[in-house]
Amino acid sequence: MRTFRRVTGLLVLAIAFGAVPGAAVAAKPAAKHGRGAATAAGFSFGQPQATTVGAKGCGTNPDGEPAIHVSRANDVFLGSERGVGSGSDAWRALGGLGGPGASACGQAEYRGQPNGFGGVGASGGDIDVAIAPARNPAGVFNVYVASLNLASINVATSQDRGTTFSQVPVVEGVPVDDREWIAAYGSSTALLSYHDIVTNNIDVLRSDDGGTTYVQTARAIPDSDYKAQNNELGNLVIDHRNAPAGAAPGDFFAYQSFVAPHDANDSNYDEAFVAVSTDGGRTFTDRPVPCSLTRGKDLDHNFPNVSVAPDGSLWYAWSDDRNVRTAVSHDHGQTWSCSGNVATGLKRGIFPWLAATSAGVDLVFYGTPDANGPNMTWYAEFAQNTAGTTGGWGAPQAITSVHKGDVCEGGISCTGGRQLLDDFGVDTDGSGWAHIAYSHDSPDLNGPGTYTGYAVQTGGTRVGVPN
Repeated sequence: MRTFRRVTGLLVLAIAFGAVPGAAVAAKPAAKHGRGAATAAGFSFGQPQATTVGAKGCGTNPDGEPAIHVSRANDVFLGSERGVGSGSDAWRALGGLGGPGASACGQAEYRGQPNGFGGVGASGGDIDVAIAPARNPAGVFNVYVASLNLASINVATSQDRGTTFSQVPVVEGVPVDDREWIAAYGSSTALLSYHDIVTNNIDVLRSDDGGTTYVQTARAIPDSDYKAQNNELGNLVIDHRNAPAGAAPGDFFAYQSFVAPHDANDSNYDEAFVAVSTDGGRTFTDRPVPCSLTRGKDLDHNFPNVSVAPDGSLWYAWSDDRNVRTAVSHDHGQTWSCSGNVATGLKRGIFPWLAATSAGVDLVFYGTPDANGPNMTWYAEFAQNTAGTTGGWGAPQAITSVHKGDVCEGGISCTGGRQLLDDFGVDTDGSGWAHIAYSHDSPDLNGPGTYTGYAVQTGGTRVGVPN
């Protein structure tokens, strides 16, 4: 059944992460493979250690499918999963600006398992991280870490820059769920979305007390719409800087990405959509990205992704399992312009994630220059757009190799090739440098397990500040 083809958090991750910890990766210049990498960016990267809480440095970790975000104080927060029942891990780099001299291994400090409770890491499924854009009464920005916790969702909140976390072990109102996302607004508001496996719709919950309680406010798709039962959700984002016209207190723009069939008779998830809220997640209106329509293809490779620039422009990225394309809207998703394939010079590009900023867009995805086969090598690819137009993408640049062999995206049906899991991430700091978290085969390429790597940009073109 299509409904359950991506049940990664509940069933797959506990199996996928039963892995031999990976070896540390030394920082070195980014690989170019002769593809004319236009950005000429430099990166420091490595495998953060997950052994000693409070210690920095590279070592080993058994994690995968990470999330990463940077606060307005330039604190970098990285979260990653060990698999349901094994817990999720967190790292931070306080004031961790990129640029010359920045060191991935030197900056990443292990903070333990924010979602663990009762002495047991019962969480550890799909993870997401959000950071408040306004300071709390203590003068810092709340950090939210959401992780699947068996049949529910665990949300941990830090009010002291990741030193300690309080949590809601079981978020109320959640039946059987999969793939949650979290986004923050103001000093103490957060939205949480997830795939409700009972209905297959996308449920949205809201907290206005710093993550202490969550109340369901909406579904992203009307229950009467055929897309409510046929969709693959992507991430959830909030516009921190631009208010809707006539906004009441607590109202803001929120955007939930998903892909679905173009019409009720279509068997493919062949069109990108965005659910738009102008009232802080209480109601949503679904809007298509018409130029994304790709008949006969699925666009959930994997996942669709949205990001809001400081000027309110909404950027969207998706993959059809071969090409990576993007779109931009300057009117809150009402009209769109689409790019061509950004994964130029590659046989395949999958799992795109982007960060829209004040002076351009950074995009990452997994790509391979090789034809299908057991020896194909995949890389964490990095592309930049400083023009702010869909035609402004530079050639992608390989940061580091991450996987050897084919990539399976079939969830519990996979018998191999699951090391990259389903997504990774990028964000920029206040100086425009990129910070990337990615998955890597463990103990090395073609190994059966997974580890999480962290890369920080040290040179080349930098874009602007994020929303």
